[in-house]
Amino acid sequence: MLYELRVYYTNPGKLPQLNARFENHTCGFFKEHGIGMLGFWTDEIGQSNKLTYILSFDSMADREKKWASFGADPRWQEVRAETEKDGAFLTHITNAFLRTTPYSPDPKVTTNVQEMRVYHAMPGRLPDLNARFENHTMRLFEKHGITNVGYWTEDVGTSNQLVYMLGYDGLGNREKSWSAFGADPDWQKARAASEVNGPLVRMSESSIMRPTPYSPR
Repeated sequence: MLYELRVYYTNPGKLPQLNARFENHTCGFFKEHGIGMLGFWTDEIGQSNKLTYILSFDSMADREKKWASFGADPRWQEVRAETEKDGAFLTHITNAFLRTTPYSPDPKVTTNVQEMRVYHAMPGRLPDLNARFENHTMRLFEKHGITNVGYWTEDVGTSNQLVYMLGYDGLGNREKSWSAFGADPDWQKARAASEVNGPLVRMSESSIMRPTPYSPR
């Protein structure tokens, strides 16, 4: 399965209109054209002009075929033209193609709040980072009430990144769970053992998000 992570950055004040278009039109067209939808999110903390979503396809060839079919649909072209008659919604778009790691659960969103984290591994250390997640970190996350939603590495481009998503019942639960996880002696031991030859992660990024009302659940 191929996953596509897309982030839309909107012009000021346009995010509600973009969400309305997805809810009333775009998601329906995606479904008609066989495009899988894992979820749609807006930031719970931070930027208020961003929509993040993840689509799924059988392969890159499947993605190209379905995306071309969607883009050529005259009904979609009509909706886009009508909704943007007063100006474009977006300033720019970023996207990345992802494959689940062997240890990832089948990605599914079931909680109220999600956190997307991107770890940029030190050169040559991505296999070690994946091993730590598979053998230790995931189990300890679950122990402390953190839901493992999905783990991915990039299918095209950078090969030293691990992208993963966690789930929580709420922001308060996140703070409590992360505090307990960080203090767990089993985690401290696993981290120390995995980093005897140096740190595994060069840089990390995190976004805390909440599913939109139209996001699949």
